[in-house]
Amino acid sequence: MTYAVAALVDIDDFMVSEQGRGRSWAHRQLQHADQAVRAATSRRPGATCQPQPPEEWLVLLTGADPEALMSDATALAEEVRARIVRETAWTATVSLGSPSVGSIAAERDARRVNGYKLVLGGDRVIEPQSGGRVAATPPVRIERELTRRVRAGDSNGAAGLLASWVDRCAQDADPQTLRDWLIGQLLFVVDVANRSRLADGSTDWVVTCARLPIEDIITVGDIHERSYLHMWLRETLGRLMPEPPRRDVLALAEAYIAEQYTDPGLRLATVAEAVNASPFYISHLFAAERRTTFLRHLTGLRLRHARRLLSTSTLPVDAIATRTGYASAKALRSAFGRHVGCSPTEYRRTGFRPGA
Repeated sequence: MTYAVAALVDIDDFMVSEQGRGRSWAHRQLQHADQAVRAATSRRPGATCQPQPPEEWLVLLTGADPEALMSDATALAEEVRARIVRETAWTATVSLGSPSVGSIAAERDARRVNGYKLVLGGDRVIEPQSGGRVAATPPVRIERELTRRVRAGDSNGAAGLLASWVDRCAQDADPQTLRDWLIGQLLFVVDVANRSRLADGSTDWVVTCARLPIEDIITVGDIHERSYLHMWLRETLGRLMPEPPRRDVLALAEAYIAEQYTDPGLRLATVAEAVNASPFYISHLFAAERRTTFLRHLTGLRLRHARRLLSTSTLPVDAIATRTGYASAKALRSAFGRHVGCSPTEYRRTGFRPGA
């Protein structure tokens, strides 16, 4: 009897790197990767290599001895992975199926094994996996924080929270269980974000499914790489969640900072919690709408207050530091030197007017 073993060669983080570096760069790297896979395969008599665009190759080996065939496939997988690392800017994962009767069954098993990349990570050879599903309860629950971010319309924050949750849960689940958990969380997001309710307060799923891209949620079953999953989460939650006007959230943040900037312990996380948004989202708004950062905005408020007190009062510098949100006179002097160009004492004496 003739057996077949399939090795599925999969470039790690392909879509993320293509998006970041550009298609031309990715195309050149793919050419190098193709040469690497073919060079390794050509050294194995009877081995065939079939490109699976854009970033996969299916290598098939056949033989009569399943143990010898598996050993040869493992050696080939290690060689292919090493060549890709050496000859391209990428890493690769090679997933090996079990010896099977027929190439179709061999490929099917290799793709099943490739699903474990979602939980094991890339840059490795993944050998045939077996075993049943694990416990049905995720080890970490995030529904309370997820609800807060969804109701704030913070799709980026919700996507980041889900991505971190997937990373934490991956070590406790097989791929299918992890996907089931994630689909459950995505349906939870839809339920929280949804405004179509029945008389008893429950979600009107008939209206919801007609309006929202529920079918997109199901496509998570085709994802086997966490970097792409993170990107997919950002895109999908952006469609699932209605986002409130960005300027409203920023205005709330600025108003809170204006009230609290004299507190030396004021932090971005404190502001984000106060306005029911994520720190990442607040930072994004400051950059997009104000072309500045949270810290620069906060420093500006504190220094304006300090300059006013230096010009209109006789308070000592340490007292002014306390009243303007600095933990010490030294901290105030440091901020003055960096942003104003003189010390508080010099500013008080001259008003920092050239020639004064």
